[in-house]
Amino acid sequence: MLTFVQLFEAYRSLWSNRSLIKAEVLTEEKCKSLLYEAVEKELRDEMTHPRVRQTPEMKFRYAIRRIVASSLTESEKLALIELHLEVMERIAV
Repeated sequence: MLTFVQLFEAYRSLWSNRSLIKAEVLTEEKCKSLLYEAVEKELRDEMTHPRVRQTPEMKFRYAIRRIVASSLTESEKLALIELHLEVMERIAV
């Protein structure tokens, strides 16, 4: 099982243009919080102008494709997909 610190680094490698915090030492809890926040922003398309935002379902599909096509390890891919699923279930209610 990957730690949230490892998962945070994997996420950061996929979305290198995102302005994720680059602190010296990130705790497990801080990484978990930042990851959930970043994925929710990504799925809600909050980084895009409101007139051209896409649905969370479409953003989810793009994110999964990007994860699957990446050079991450299989365990990193699976963990990121599970994280996206969890966040998607939360915001789709």
